[in-house]
Amino acid sequence: MHSKTKNDIIFLKLISDDTCYSIMSLTSRKEYSALNLSEELQIPISTIYRKLKALINANFLQVVKTLVDRAGNQEDYYRCIVNKATVKFSNGEISVNLQRLDYKDEFILLWKKLAESSKK
Repeated sequence: MHSKTKNDIIFLKLISDDTCYSIMSLTSRKEYSALNLSEELQIPISTIYRKLKALINANFLQVVKTLVDRAGNQEDYYRCIVNKATVKFSNGEISVNLQRLDYKDEFILLWKKLAESSKK
């Protein structure tokens, strides 16, 4: 029997928040910047940044790239790293099992493949 942990409660709270759910849903398909999310969801950018911070702190989102313009302004792009979530309710207790992706690992593998192909 699993008992609920702080992380289980955080996941359930965030996934039940409409904005967090929408952010996780969109970023599970492709990368989005905060501005892209604000426009897509028609939600103020300040709300998006607050939700992004909560999702990153909970280890549900990851910055996958950062673009810097000529003026030095930085724009981060985010992806959802929760690949699969299983919620169990048994004997009055709830547990959450999360499988996560790590896009940093995929980025490193991509560079290795590119480096190997350039050597041929």
